[in-house]
Amino acid sequence: MPLLLPSLPPEARKLPLSLSAFCVLLALQMTVLYGLFAFVGLRLARMNKLEPSSTFSALWSGTKQPSLMPIGYAGFVGFACGAVLLSAVAMIRMLAPHTLPTMLHPPSPIAALSASVAGSFGEEILCRLLLLNLLLYCMSKTKVANIAALGISALIFGALHAPAFIVLFGGLEHVPAIAWAWLIGLNGLLGLAFGLAFLKWGIGAAIVAHFATDLVWHVAGALTT
Repeated sequence: MPLLLPSLPPEARKLPLSLSAFCVLLALQMTVLYGLFAFVGLRLARMNKLEPSSTFSALWSGTKQPSLMPIGYAGFVGFACGAVLLSAVAMIRMLAPHTLPTMLHPPSPIAALSASVAGSFGEEILCRLLLLNLLLYCMSKTKVANIAALGISALIFGALHAPAFIVLFGGLEHVPAIAWAWLIGLNGLLGLAFGLAFLKWGIGAAIVAHFATDLVWHVAGALTT
């Protein structure tokens, strides 16, 4: 929070408490909230007969040697997603520069790294471990339903980035109509990749894929701009 606050618009920098107190309360809130999301998501995964994380389960039970190959595969997927995202945004900037906000990355590599860590854990717990499992649980156990659940969770993942998008544009009225296609489309495609990583390798792999994507997107993007 202290790293990201200076990059926000002036009206968004006003806090109801001191910065230290606000950070402590925010950390407690996020710990409780995402802890609850994770607990419910893990229970739903078991009810869906999914293995939420074979690597972590092997480490916890000690019954077999955990394999780190899924984590490596997920990292590769994430780096590839980050490279595709950088290329797509570079093309949009070249063809339609006014349809993207002027600032897309945190102000420094350290701030970008902090945002990447927080986003990869929080968003994957919410959108994959909880939301995707909830959709799978509520829908029929068919291949079509599984694809629909994956797609819906990816679209919601994209839509959850809307508040930050509006802030970066300086208000809802300043967001070009086509910009919503970039927001939902690009983040939705990433959501599909992270969802597939979750279904195949578990939540740990989804977090690694998300972090690797953000590492390329935010950190490499901040360094190059």
